[in-house]
Amino acid sequence: MTTRINMNKICQLLDFDADVLLFNKDTYIVSRFKELISENFIHKFYKKTDNTNITVSGIFQNVCINEVNFQAEDITWQSSSEGINCKLLKVGSTNWQAGKLRIKVLTKIISPSTYKESIKLNITVVLEFYPNNPNEPESPLDDIRKMIQAT
Repeated sequence: MTTRINMNKICQLLDFDADVLLFNKDTYIVSRFKELISENFIHKFYKKTDNTNITVSGIFQNVCINEVNFQAEDITWQSSSEGINCKLLKVGSTNWQAGKLRIKVLTKIISPSTYKESIKLNITVVLEFYPNNPNEPESPLDDIRKMIQAT
């Protein structure tokens, strides 16, 4: 797990797939939660709207602003800055840690080389966890380890 400081709060990037997230009564391991987000995103991105042939991916293929055409290739989507209330159980820890989860979905749109090919989408899901009490030790043994190292 990578830790960084963001917006005056400590952010833990959830990059260890076996950690567990708890939302009210629902639990997910990090890898499965990322997979579900990715699958949902792909489904919505390629979903046809109404009875037309327009897809979300087609909308972003050619964007025109003030008669200037450009192709969208990279788009970052993120959840609200407030985050989603959840708890995190890290592998090796004995306690749940309460905090907020922020989700970022990085999309790379790969334009087709011919008109017969469809747009391809590469998705990366990044989960940022902001603990409510970042000063809590990750393990009850952390305090003992620090005392031993100090002597």
